[in-house]
Amino acid sequence: MDVRPRRVALAALVAASSLLLAACDGGSDSASGPGKASDSGGKKGKGAPSVPAAITADQAQQALVAVTDLPAGWKLEPNTGLDKSQGGEDQLVNGSRPECAPITAVLNTGRLEEDHKANAQVVFTKKGDQTTVAQDVSGYERAVAEKAMAGLRTAVEKCAAFDAKENGKKATVKVKKPAGQQQKYGDESVSYAVSVVIGDMQMDFDLGTVRSHGAITTVLNNYPDHGDRGKDAFAKALTKATEKLTAAAAKTA
Repeated sequence: MDVRPRRVALAALVAASSLLLAACDGGSDSASGPGKASDSGGKKGKGAPSVPAAITADQAQQALVAVTDLPAGWKLEPNTGLDKSQGGEDQLVNGSRPECAPITAVLNTGRLEEDHKANAQVVFTKKGDQTTVAQDVSGYERAVAEKAMAGLRTAVEKCAAFDAKENGKKATVKVKKPAGQQQKYGDESVSYAVSVVIGDMQMDFDLGTVRSHGAITTVLNNYPDHGDRGKDAFAKALTKATEKLTAAAAKTA
């Protein structure tokens, strides 16, 4: 996976990024969640403080995994992020099926929805290897986050394989669910693996996406054909990312 130098400070990434593909709603409703964010932010009684609808940029930063949370041998890639949407369109993965858009959105930007209120990203690499563990944290109003997760769940269920293009070349994107019972993280989570095949080249990813309140984090493990797959670091990062995301989102709607 391409990782890109950040062009602006992460704390300033509060405006919506331009995505080629918007996440679809996947036909799932969010009626089980709370009402509109404008309602949840209202006062319960006279003088009661309002509840923030989404995490702040500072809280998104606080939800990032640190290099000390990973096993030995990993290093932080400073000033680097996952978001390719600020580059040329030929760098994006363009899928052919709308219901698969959440998968391409994660591959292109690290996050599910363009309507985020706060965003932060971090990238780590294994010393002497080509393995990457990276994380995106994005804040939304809760109804938006629930809809985005429903769309992702639908995409993982229905998009076992779909045609795409990257850098003008024909690609096949394959999506696989882990076998057996999936561990739950946060309020809800989705675990999945993605392969992007372009000719004789294949890029492989393990991914875990977790929601707490209206905040969503995705942890990504991009591994090569040889060397350390990074499974241990990925598992530790996902557990720690959930813990930090839950703490950051605790006081939001």
